[in-house]
Amino acid sequence: MKTKPRIRQNKDKLSYMENAPVGQLIWEMSAPSIVGVLAYNAYNLFDTLFISQWAGTAAVGGVSVSFPFFLFLSAVSSTVGSGAASVISRELGRQNMERAAKTAANAFMLFYASALFVTVFGLLFLDELLHMIGVTETLMPYAKQYTGIILIGAVTSTGFSSLIRAEGSSRYAMLIWVIPLSANILLDLLFIFGLKMGVAGAALGTVLSQCISMGMSFYYFFLSGRSRLHIQLKHFRPDMTLLREIVFIGFPSFLQLSGTSFSLIAANRFLKQYGDDLAISVYGLVNKIDVFFRFPVSGLIQGIQPIIGQNYGAGKRNRVREIMKLSGVVTAAYGILICMITAFCSPQLMRVFTSDSDVITLGSHVLPPVMTEMLFLGMQSLLTCYFQATGRKAVSFLLVFCNQFLCFIPAAWILAALFGLSGIWYAFPVSAAFSLGITVCISLWAQPLYGKFRQMHHNS
Repeated sequence: MKTKPRIRQNKDKLSYMENAPVGQLIWEMSAPSIVGVLAYNAYNLFDTLFISQWAGTAAVGGVSVSFPFFLFLSAVSSTVGSGAASVISRELGRQNMERAAKTAANAFMLFYASALFVTVFGLLFLDELLHMIGVTETLMPYAKQYTGIILIGAVTSTGFSSLIRAEGSSRYAMLIWVIPLSANILLDLLFIFGLKMGVAGAALGTVLSQCISMGMSFYYFFLSGRSRLHIQLKHFRPDMTLLREIVFIGFPSFLQLSGTSFSLIAANRFLKQYGDDLAISVYGLVNKIDVFFRFPVSGLIQGIQPIIGQNYGAGKRNRVREIMKLSGVVTAAYGILICMITAFCSPQLMRVFTSDSDVITLGSHVLPPVMTEMLFLGMQSLLTCYFQATGRKAVSFLLVFCNQFLCFIPAAWILAALFGLSGIWYAFPVSAAFSLGITVCISLWAQPLYGKFRQMHHNS
Protein backbone atom coordinates (compact mmCIF):
# COMPACT_ATOMS: atom_id res chain seq x y z
CA MET A 1 0.00 0.00 0.00
CA LYS A 2 2.87 2.36 0.73
CA THR A 3 4.61 1.83 -2.59
CA LYS A 4 1.85 3.25 -4.81
CA PRO A 5 2.12 6.89 -3.66
CA ARG A 6 5.90 6.64 -3.88
CA ILE A 7 5.77 5.26 -7.44
CA ARG A 8 3.31 7.99 -8.42
CA GLN A 9 5.57 10.63 -6.87
CA ASN A 10 8.56 9.27 -8.79
CA LYS A 11 6.64 9.36 -12.08
CA ASP A 12 5.52 12.95 -11.41
CA LYS A 13 9.15 13.93 -10.75
CA LEU A 14 10.26 12.29 -13.98
CA SER A 15 7.48 13.97 -15.97
CA TYR A 16 8.39 17.36 -14.49
CA MET A 17 12.05 16.96 -15.51
CA GLU A 18 10.97 16.24 -19.09
CA ASN A 19 8.14 18.77 -19.52
CA ALA A 20 8.60 21.80 -17.23
CA PRO A 21 9.64 25.14 -18.82
CA VAL A 22 13.39 25.05 -19.38
CA GLY A 23 14.23 28.34 -17.63
CA GLN A 24 12.21 27.41 -14.56
CA LEU A 25 13.70 23.90 -14.49
CA ILE A 26 17.29 25.16 -14.77
CA TRP A 27 16.68 27.59 -11.92
CA GLU A 28 15.00 25.02 -9.66
CA MET A 29 17.73 22.42 -10.25
CA SER A 30 20.71 24.78 -10.29
CA ALA A 31 19.93 27.10 -7.37
CA PRO A 32 20.23 24.34 -4.74
CA SER A 33 23.31 22.99 -6.54
CA ILE A 34 24.92 26.44 -6.49
CA VAL A 35 24.28 26.73 -2.75
CA GLY A 36 25.63 23.21 -2.28
CA VAL A 37 28.81 23.93 -4.26
CA LEU A 38 29.22 27.18 -2.31
CA ALA A 39 29.05 25.18 0.90
CA TYR A 40 31.55 22.63 -0.41
CA ASN A 41 34.04 25.33 -1.44
CA ALA A 42 33.47 27.13 1.82
CA TYR A 43 34.97 24.19 3.73
CA ASN A 44 38.44 25.09 2.47
CA LEU A 45 37.74 28.82 2.37
CA PHE A 46 36.85 29.02 6.06
CA ASP A 47 39.87 26.91 6.98
CA THR A 48 42.07 29.44 5.16
CA LEU A 49 40.30 32.44 6.70
CA PHE A 50 40.54 31.18 10.28
CA ILE A 51 44.12 29.94 9.87
CA SER A 52 45.21 33.33 8.50
CA GLN A 53 43.77 35.02 11.59
CA TRP A 54 45.39 32.50 13.96
CA ALA A 55 48.82 31.74 12.51
CA GLY A 56 49.55 34.19 9.71
CA THR A 57 50.84 33.99 6.15
CA ALA A 58 53.18 30.99 6.54
CA ALA A 59 50.40 28.75 7.88
CA VAL A 60 48.09 29.87 5.08
CA GLY A 61 50.81 29.05 2.57
CA GLY A 62 51.27 25.59 4.09
CA VAL A 63 47.57 24.79 3.89
CA SER A 64 47.16 26.34 0.44
CA VAL A 65 50.12 24.55 -1.10
CA SER A 66 48.60 21.23 0.02
CA PHE A 67 45.33 22.06 -1.77
CA PRO A 68 46.20 19.64 -4.65
CA PHE A 69 45.60 16.77 -2.19
CA PHE A 70 42.17 18.17 -1.38
CA LEU A 71 41.44 18.42 -5.11
CA PHE A 72 42.64 14.87 -5.74
CA LEU A 73 40.23 13.52 -3.11
CA SER A 74 37.48 15.55 -4.77
CA ALA A 75 38.53 14.03 -8.09
CA VAL A 76 38.01 10.51 -6.75
CA SER A 77 34.54 11.27 -5.36
CA SER A 78 33.59 13.29 -8.44
CA THR A 79 34.61 10.45 -10.77
CA VAL A 80 32.30 8.03 -9.02
CA GLY A 81 29.56 10.60 -8.40
CA SER A 82 29.37 12.14 -11.88
CA GLY A 83 29.80 8.80 -13.67
CA ALA A 84 27.09 7.09 -11.65
CA ALA A 85 24.82 10.16 -11.84
CA SER A 86 25.00 10.17 -15.64
CA VAL A 87 24.04 6.48 -15.79
CA ILE A 88 21.26 6.89 -13.20
CA SER A 89 19.76 9.94 -14.95
CA ARG A 90 19.55 8.14 -18.29
CA GLU A 91 18.18 4.93 -16.74
CA LEU A 92 15.49 6.92 -14.91
CA GLY A 93 14.64 8.58 -18.23
CA ARG A 94 14.19 5.08 -19.69
CA GLN A 95 12.17 3.97 -16.61
CA ASN A 96 14.78 1.28 -15.81
CA MET A 97 14.64 1.55 -12.00
CA GLU A 98 16.41 -1.76 -11.31
CA ARG A 99 19.56 -0.82 -13.22
CA ALA A 100 19.53 2.66 -11.65
CA ALA A 101 19.51 1.14 -8.14
CA LYS A 102 22.26 -1.32 -9.06
CA THR A 103 24.35 1.58 -10.39
CA ALA A 104 24.09 3.43 -7.07
CA ALA A 105 25.12 0.35 -5.08
CA ASN A 106 28.15 -0.23 -7.31
CA ALA A 107 29.06 3.46 -6.95
CA PHE A 108 29.14 3.09 -3.15
CA MET A 109 31.49 0.10 -3.34
CA LEU A 110 33.77 1.76 -5.89
CA PHE A 111 34.10 4.98 -3.90
CA TYR A 112 35.05 3.36 -0.60
CA ALA A 113 37.58 1.04 -2.22
CA SER A 114 39.18 4.02 -4.01
CA ALA A 115 39.18 6.27 -0.93
CA LEU A 116 40.83 3.58 1.20
CA PHE A 117 43.59 3.18 -1.39
CA VAL A 118 44.19 6.96 -1.51
CA THR A 119 44.42 7.11 2.30
CA VAL A 120 46.95 4.29 2.60
CA PHE A 121 49.09 5.44 -0.33
CA GLY A 122 49.02 9.11 0.72
CA LEU A 123 50.03 8.44 4.33
CA LEU A 124 52.83 6.05 3.35
CA PHE A 125 54.44 8.56 0.97
CA LEU A 126 53.32 11.88 2.49
CA ASP A 127 56.78 13.46 2.83
CA GLU A 128 57.78 12.51 -0.70
CA LEU A 129 54.51 13.78 -2.15
CA LEU A 130 54.75 17.14 -0.36
CA HIS A 131 58.30 17.68 -1.62
CA MET A 132 57.17 16.73 -5.12
CA ILE A 133 54.46 19.41 -5.21
CA GLY A 134 56.96 22.12 -4.28
CA VAL A 135 56.43 22.65 -0.54
CA THR A 136 59.29 24.70 0.94
CA GLU A 137 60.92 23.87 4.29
CA THR A 138 59.22 26.88 5.89
CA LEU A 139 55.76 25.69 4.88
CA MET A 140 56.37 21.94 5.37
CA PRO A 141 55.24 21.56 9.05
CA TYR A 142 51.87 23.19 8.32
CA ALA A 143 51.33 21.29 5.06
CA LYS A 144 52.19 17.92 6.63
CA GLN A 145 49.92 18.42 9.62
CA TYR A 146 46.92 19.54 7.57
CA THR A 147 47.27 17.02 4.72
CA GLY A 148 47.78 14.03 7.02
CA ILE A 149 44.45 14.57 8.77
CA ILE A 150 42.61 15.23 5.49
CA LEU A 151 43.97 11.94 4.09
CA ILE A 152 42.85 10.00 7.18
CA GLY A 153 39.33 11.34 6.59
CA ALA A 154 39.32 10.58 2.85
CA VAL A 155 36.48 8.06 3.19
CA THR A 156 34.15 10.87 4.28
CA SER A 157 34.74 12.89 1.09
CA THR A 158 31.81 11.32 -0.74
CA GLY A 159 30.32 12.18 -4.11
CA PHE A 160 26.88 10.85 -3.19
CA SER A 161 25.14 14.23 -3.50
CA SER A 162 25.54 13.78 -7.27
CA LEU A 163 23.42 10.62 -7.08
CA ILE A 164 20.73 12.47 -5.13
CA ARG A 165 20.71 15.28 -7.73
CA ALA A 166 20.42 12.66 -10.48
CA GLU A 167 17.05 11.71 -8.99
CA GLY A 168 15.92 15.34 -9.15
CA SER A 169 16.17 15.92 -5.37
CA SER A 170 18.38 18.97 -5.68
CA ARG A 171 17.17 20.59 -2.45
CA TYR A 172 18.26 17.68 -0.28
CA ALA A 173 21.56 17.56 -2.18
CA MET A 174 21.99 21.21 -1.19
CA LEU A 175 21.29 20.45 2.48
CA ILE A 176 23.97 17.75 2.43
CA TRP A 177 26.52 20.56 2.06
CA VAL A 178 24.84 23.49 3.83
CA ILE A 179 24.26 21.74 7.18
CA PRO A 180 27.82 20.34 7.42
CA LEU A 181 29.17 23.77 6.43
CA SER A 182 27.47 25.32 9.46
CA ALA A 183 28.96 22.58 11.61
CA ASN A 184 32.38 23.16 10.04
CA ILE A 185 32.38 26.84 10.98
CA LEU A 186 31.51 26.02 14.59
CA LEU A 187 34.08 23.22 14.75
CA ASP A 188 36.78 25.48 13.29
CA LEU A 189 36.06 28.12 15.91
CA LEU A 190 36.19 25.48 18.65
CA PHE A 191 39.32 23.66 17.49
CA ILE A 192 41.39 26.60 16.17
CA PHE A 193 40.59 29.32 18.69
CA GLY A 194 39.00 27.47 21.63
CA LEU A 195 41.33 24.45 21.90
CA LYS A 196 44.31 26.20 20.21
CA MET A 197 44.79 23.31 17.75
CA GLY A 198 45.64 25.59 14.81
CA VAL A 199 46.12 23.91 11.43
CA ALA A 200 45.30 20.46 12.85
CA GLY A 201 42.02 21.84 14.21
CA ALA A 202 41.05 23.21 10.80
CA ALA A 203 41.64 19.83 9.16
CA LEU A 204 39.80 17.95 11.92
CA GLY A 205 36.81 20.29 11.65
CA THR A 206 36.63 19.65 7.91
CA VAL A 207 36.74 15.86 8.32
CA LEU A 208 34.09 15.80 11.06
CA SER A 209 31.74 18.02 9.05
CA GLN A 210 32.19 15.70 6.06
CA CYS A 211 31.12 12.83 8.34
CA ILE A 212 27.82 14.64 8.84
CA SER A 213 27.42 14.94 5.06
CA MET A 214 28.10 11.23 4.60
CA GLY A 215 25.57 10.34 7.30
CA MET A 216 22.91 12.48 5.63
CA SER A 217 23.54 10.69 2.32
CA PHE A 218 23.04 7.28 3.91
CA TYR A 219 19.89 8.48 5.66
CA TYR A 220 18.42 9.64 2.34
CA PHE A 221 19.08 6.41 0.46
CA PHE A 222 18.34 3.83 3.15
CA LEU A 223 16.09 5.32 5.85
CA SER A 224 14.12 8.34 4.62
CA GLY A 225 11.88 6.61 2.06
CA ARG A 226 12.34 9.61 -0.26
CA SER A 227 14.77 8.06 -2.74
CA ARG A 228 13.52 6.94 -6.14
CA LEU A 229 16.18 4.22 -6.01
CA HIS A 230 15.06 1.12 -4.11
CA ILE A 231 18.59 0.01 -3.17
CA GLN A 232 18.65 -3.48 -1.65
CA LEU A 233 21.34 -5.86 -0.40
CA LYS A 234 21.16 -7.85 -3.66
CA HIS A 235 22.37 -4.78 -5.58
CA PHE A 236 25.70 -4.76 -3.70
CA ARG A 237 27.37 -7.19 -6.06
CA PRO A 238 30.18 -5.88 -8.26
CA ASP A 239 29.01 -5.57 -11.85
CA MET A 240 32.05 -5.07 -14.06
CA THR A 241 29.96 -3.68 -16.93
CA LEU A 242 28.43 -1.02 -14.68
CA LEU A 243 31.73 -0.27 -12.92
CA ARG A 244 33.45 0.26 -16.27
CA GLU A 245 30.64 2.56 -17.42
CA ILE A 246 30.79 4.59 -14.20
CA VAL A 247 34.57 4.97 -14.45
CA PHE A 248 34.64 5.74 -18.18
CA ILE A 249 31.88 8.36 -17.92
CA GLY A 250 33.24 9.83 -14.69
CA PHE A 251 36.88 9.75 -15.79
CA PRO A 252 36.67 13.20 -17.46
CA SER A 253 35.73 14.58 -14.03
CA PHE A 254 38.76 12.84 -12.56
CA LEU A 255 40.95 14.27 -15.31
CA GLN A 256 39.47 17.73 -14.81
CA LEU A 257 40.08 17.87 -11.06
CA SER A 258 43.32 15.90 -11.02
CA GLY A 259 44.48 18.02 -13.96
CA THR A 260 43.67 21.13 -11.93
CA SER A 261 45.62 19.58 -9.07
CA PHE A 262 48.53 18.89 -11.44
CA SER A 263 48.36 22.50 -12.68
CA LEU A 264 48.47 23.76 -9.08
CA ILE A 265 51.54 21.63 -8.45
CA ALA A 266 53.17 23.01 -11.60
CA ALA A 267 52.26 26.57 -10.58
CA ASN A 268 53.78 26.06 -7.12
CA ARG A 269 57.00 24.74 -8.64
CA PHE A 270 57.18 27.65 -11.12
CA LEU A 271 56.54 30.10 -8.27
CA LYS A 272 59.23 28.42 -6.19
CA GLN A 273 61.65 28.83 -9.11
CA TYR A 274 60.78 32.42 -10.13
CA GLY A 275 59.43 33.78 -6.83
CA ASP A 276 59.56 33.08 -3.09
CA ASP A 277 57.38 32.04 -0.13
CA LEU A 278 55.42 35.30 -0.47
CA ALA A 279 54.47 34.50 -4.08
CA ILE A 280 53.40 30.96 -3.08
CA SER A 281 51.27 32.26 -0.19
CA VAL A 282 49.68 34.94 -2.39
CA TYR A 283 48.87 32.35 -5.02
CA GLY A 284 47.27 30.21 -2.31
CA LEU A 285 44.90 33.05 -1.40
CA VAL A 286 44.24 34.02 -5.03
CA ASN A 287 43.45 30.41 -5.83
CA LYS A 288 40.93 30.27 -2.96
CA ILE A 289 39.19 33.37 -4.35
CA ASP A 290 39.31 31.89 -7.85
CA VAL A 291 37.73 28.61 -6.71
CA PHE A 292 35.10 30.51 -4.71
CA PHE A 293 34.03 32.62 -7.70
CA ARG A 294 33.72 29.51 -9.85
CA PHE A 295 31.03 28.01 -7.62
CA PRO A 296 27.97 29.42 -9.47
CA VAL A 297 29.22 27.94 -12.76
CA SER A 298 29.97 24.61 -11.07
CA GLY A 299 26.53 24.63 -9.46
CA LEU A 300 24.85 25.41 -12.78
CA ILE A 301 26.73 22.55 -14.46
CA GLN A 302 25.78 20.12 -11.70
CA GLY A 303 22.18 21.29 -11.84
CA ILE A 304 21.71 20.86 -15.59
CA GLN A 305 23.56 17.54 -15.92
CA PRO A 306 20.62 15.39 -14.73
CA ILE A 307 18.20 17.50 -16.82
CA ILE A 308 20.27 16.94 -19.95
CA GLY A 309 20.73 13.25 -19.12
CA GLN A 310 17.04 12.52 -18.52
CA ASN A 311 15.81 14.51 -21.52
CA TYR A 312 18.47 12.96 -23.74
CA GLY A 313 17.51 9.51 -22.47
CA ALA A 314 13.85 10.30 -23.25
CA GLY A 315 14.77 11.38 -26.81
CA LYS A 316 13.91 15.08 -26.32
CA ARG A 317 16.80 16.64 -28.25
CA ASN A 318 15.16 20.06 -28.75
CA ARG A 319 14.87 20.54 -24.99
CA VAL A 320 18.54 19.62 -24.61
CA ARG A 321 19.49 22.31 -27.15
CA GLU A 322 17.33 24.88 -25.36
CA ILE A 323 18.98 24.02 -22.03
CA MET A 324 22.44 24.46 -23.55
CA LYS A 325 21.63 27.84 -25.15
CA LEU A 326 20.18 29.38 -21.99
CA SER A 327 22.98 28.02 -19.81
CA GLY A 328 25.57 29.44 -22.23
CA VAL A 329 24.12 32.95 -21.92
CA VAL A 330 24.15 32.72 -18.12
CA THR A 331 27.78 31.54 -17.90
CA ALA A 332 28.98 34.25 -20.31
CA ALA A 333 27.23 37.03 -18.36
CA TYR A 334 28.61 35.72 -15.07
CA GLY A 335 32.17 35.64 -16.44
CA ILE A 336 31.93 39.32 -17.42
CA LEU A 337 30.56 40.23 -13.98
CA ILE A 338 33.41 38.51 -12.12
CA CYS A 339 36.04 40.21 -14.28
CA MET A 340 34.54 43.60 -13.42
CA ILE A 341 34.41 42.82 -9.68
CA THR A 342 38.03 41.69 -9.48
CA ALA A 343 39.23 44.58 -11.64
CA PHE A 344 37.89 47.16 -9.16
CA CYS A 345 37.78 45.36 -5.80
CA SER A 346 40.98 43.28 -5.59
CA PRO A 347 42.47 45.01 -2.50
CA GLN A 348 39.20 44.63 -0.59
CA LEU A 349 39.01 40.92 -1.47
CA MET A 350 42.58 40.31 -0.28
CA ARG A 351 41.93 42.14 3.01
CA VAL A 352 39.22 39.60 3.85
CA PHE A 353 42.00 37.03 4.41
CA THR A 354 45.00 39.00 5.61
CA SER A 355 46.25 42.30 6.98
CA ASP A 356 49.80 41.71 5.66
CA SER A 357 50.52 44.72 3.41
CA ASP A 358 52.96 42.80 1.18
CA VAL A 359 50.41 40.05 0.55
CA ILE A 360 47.66 42.60 -0.18
CA THR A 361 49.86 44.57 -2.60
CA LEU A 362 51.00 41.57 -4.62
CA GLY A 363 47.59 39.88 -4.45
CA SER A 364 45.83 43.00 -5.74
CA HIS A 365 48.20 43.02 -8.71
CA VAL A 366 47.77 39.29 -9.40
CA LEU A 367 44.01 38.75 -8.94
CA PRO A 368 42.62 40.69 -11.98
CA PRO A 369 44.67 38.91 -14.68
CA VAL A 370 44.11 35.50 -13.09
CA MET A 371 40.33 36.00 -12.88
CA THR A 372 40.11 36.99 -16.56
CA GLU A 373 40.00 33.22 -17.13
CA MET A 374 36.33 33.33 -16.05
CA LEU A 375 35.47 34.76 -19.49
CA PHE A 376 36.33 31.37 -21.00
CA LEU A 377 35.90 28.69 -18.34
CA GLY A 378 32.09 28.74 -18.17
CA MET A 379 31.46 27.82 -21.80
CA GLN A 380 34.26 25.26 -21.77
CA SER A 381 32.75 23.53 -18.72
CA LEU A 382 29.28 23.64 -20.26
CA LEU A 383 30.34 21.88 -23.46
CA THR A 384 32.22 19.22 -21.51
CA CYS A 385 29.14 18.68 -19.31
CA TYR A 386 26.97 18.12 -22.39
CA PHE A 387 29.09 15.27 -23.72
CA GLN A 388 29.42 13.74 -20.26
CA ALA A 389 25.68 13.91 -19.52
CA THR A 390 24.80 12.30 -22.85
CA GLY A 391 27.19 9.42 -22.24
CA ARG A 392 29.75 10.26 -24.95
CA LYS A 393 32.74 9.04 -23.00
CA ALA A 394 35.41 9.35 -25.69
CA VAL A 395 34.62 12.99 -26.49
CA SER A 396 34.46 13.94 -22.79
CA PHE A 397 37.81 12.26 -22.19
CA LEU A 398 39.41 14.02 -25.18
CA LEU A 399 38.08 17.43 -24.14
CA VAL A 400 39.25 17.21 -20.56
CA PHE A 401 42.63 15.70 -21.41
CA CYS A 402 43.43 18.45 -23.91
CA ASN A 403 42.19 21.23 -21.65
CA GLN A 404 43.88 20.10 -18.44
CA PHE A 405 47.20 18.79 -19.69
CA LEU A 406 47.94 20.63 -22.94
CA CYS A 407 47.19 24.25 -22.00
CA PHE A 408 48.29 25.67 -18.63
CA ILE A 409 51.68 24.05 -18.12
CA PRO A 410 53.07 24.91 -21.60
CA ALA A 411 51.65 28.45 -21.29
CA ALA A 412 53.18 28.95 -17.83
CA TRP A 413 56.53 27.52 -18.92
CA ILE A 414 56.77 29.77 -22.01
CA LEU A 415 55.45 32.96 -20.38
CA ALA A 416 57.59 32.49 -17.25
CA ALA A 417 60.68 32.08 -19.42
CA LEU A 418 59.80 35.30 -21.29
CA PHE A 419 58.43 37.53 -18.50
CA GLY A 420 59.47 35.91 -15.22
CA LEU A 421 57.03 35.85 -12.30
CA SER A 422 54.45 38.05 -14.11
CA GLY A 423 54.27 35.53 -16.93
CA ILE A 424 52.98 32.86 -14.54
CA TRP A 425 50.01 35.02 -13.55
CA TYR A 426 49.07 35.73 -17.17
CA ALA A 427 49.34 32.04 -18.05
CA PHE A 428 45.94 31.46 -16.39
CA PRO A 429 43.77 33.54 -18.79
CA VAL A 430 45.92 32.66 -21.82
CA SER A 431 45.57 28.92 -21.17
CA ALA A 432 41.81 29.30 -20.47
CA ALA A 433 41.27 31.05 -23.82
CA PHE A 434 43.28 28.39 -25.63
CA SER A 435 41.32 25.70 -23.76
CA LEU A 436 37.98 27.12 -24.92
CA GLY A 437 39.25 27.21 -28.51
CA ILE A 438 40.20 23.52 -28.32
CA THR A 439 36.82 22.65 -26.78
CA VAL A 440 34.85 24.44 -29.50
CA CYS A 441 36.88 22.80 -32.28
CA ILE A 442 36.48 19.30 -30.84
CA SER A 443 32.75 19.87 -30.21
CA LEU A 444 32.15 21.00 -33.80
CA TRP A 445 34.04 17.95 -35.04
CA ALA A 446 32.41 15.45 -32.67
CA GLN A 447 28.74 16.38 -33.13
CA PRO A 448 28.37 15.54 -36.86
CA LEU A 449 30.70 12.55 -36.46
CA TYR A 450 28.53 11.14 -33.68
CA GLY A 451 25.43 11.72 -35.81
CA LYS A 452 26.97 9.68 -38.64
CA PHE A 453 27.78 6.80 -36.28
CA ARG A 454 24.20 6.80 -34.98
CA GLN A 455 22.82 6.74 -38.52
CA MET A 456 25.14 3.87 -39.50
CA HIS A 457 24.08 1.92 -36.40
CA HIS A 458 20.40 2.58 -37.16
CA ASN A 459 20.75 1.44 -40.79
CA SER A 460 22.59 -1.74 -39.81
